[in-house]
Amino acid sequence: MRKTLFTVILVMILMTATVAMGTVDLKGTNIYVAIRSLPETDFIISHTSEFTRQTGIKVHYVLYPELQLREKEVMDLVSGQGAYDVIALDCVYVSEFAGKGWLVPLDDLLKPEYDTEDFMTKVLDLFRHNGKLYGLPVYSEITHLMYRKDIFKERGINVPQTFDELEKVAAQLYNPPKLYGIAMRGLRGDGMNVYTWASFFRGFGGKFFDKDWHPIFNNEVGVKATEYYADLLRKYGPPGVSSYSWDDVQSAFTSGITAMIIDANNFMTRIENPAKSKIVGKIGYALIPAGPAGRFPGIYSMGLGVSAIGAKTEREKLASAEFVQWATSYDIQLDSALQLGVVSSARRSVFNNPAFIARFDNVSYPGWRSSTVKSYEVAMPQFRPLIPEWREFGNLLGIAIEEVISGQKSAKEALDWAAKGTERIMRESGKLK
Repeated sequence: MRKTLFTVILVMILMTATVAMGTVDLKGTNIYVAIRSLPETDFIISHTSEFTRQTGIKVHYVLYPELQLREKEVMDLVSGQGAYDVIALDCVYVSEFAGKGWLVPLDDLLKPEYDTEDFMTKVLDLFRHNGKLYGLPVYSEITHLMYRKDIFKERGINVPQTFDELEKVAAQLYNPPKLYGIAMRGLRGDGMNVYTWASFFRGFGGKFFDKDWHPIFNNEVGVKATEYYADLLRKYGPPGVSSYSWDDVQSAFTSGITAMIIDANNFMTRIENPAKSKIVGKIGYALIPAGPAGRFPGIYSMGLGVSAIGAKTEREKLASAEFVQWATSYDIQLDSALQLGVVSSARRSVFNNPAFIARFDNVSYPGWRSSTVKSYEVAMPQFRPLIPEWREFGNLLGIAIEEVISGQKSAKEALDWAAKGTERIMRESGKLK
């Protein structure tokens, strides 16, 4: 009996090892991928025939517009239909999707040669929940300061290192209508103004909740941070900045009317494009200025995860994991960077590749690469709470911030309103008793 039991256990161990090492023949397996169109994902789609040729796995894509993707995925997951084996995974939804059992942990499905440590640590942490890894990054970004180096040099101005210095420089360069001191996102939304506001909120030492999940972002620190952010834009920003999206911020910079912006590092490929920008070669890049509590650049990533609802069989899980590893591989991310000029990889090896350095770390873009890497190093993955309730209460915060920038409400009044709504949300979710 003991011998038989030992034999069974040994076979199971060998089978597990075989699966983990990727020796299962997956040829002929069909997988379905829910995704949205980005230069990075379009590149993956256009090269999928190479993956099929290597593995025999057939990949079928279902593309949705950005604003519909989450809705379509959630409908599929909640209904239990399981139409998709692989889903595009926004980092702010990882805790929700993983917490509800909708995602397959990837830790035991990755090949030994797939080097997760090659990714910027803070980016990969965005896809962890309760110690397990549920996604791999396709598109990543970090915020930093972009400024007119020609104007700074001409005026003898140093790059601001602190919030106080940032405000002084914005005031010094404010010369409307020819030039405005700074532009950042004003438009409401958890992924709009809250994304850049949170860097200042954290920089002042702000916390969203106490230990019992009572919202406290409307305390003295939160009010001070929001007043600072709103004052910067109201006093030194372009007209209409309270409704600025990231695209508006970019346009204000490339048109030459704004001296500084704080936004995503991947702006570089557009603001340095002669077909889209009047300030090519005149831009400097630096870390976001520090507040009393330090530097807190905004960090975001969209990745790919394996659906526990769609990938029901072990074969489907393995095929899906195989695809996710290929789509996020060094080769794919380096080739997309060099061929398309996209700079959204979070792989250290891509940033250290000689061809990448030659293209994106030269005299034309001084400081971009070093600023990006250092920003990833100091980033705080939880600079906005990665909890299931974030999307709902984050949008309340976005409304409040926009109202402060536009002068409709005081910071205290607006944040109190958002905190009241957040308390209701946290009680309904069961976190707040």
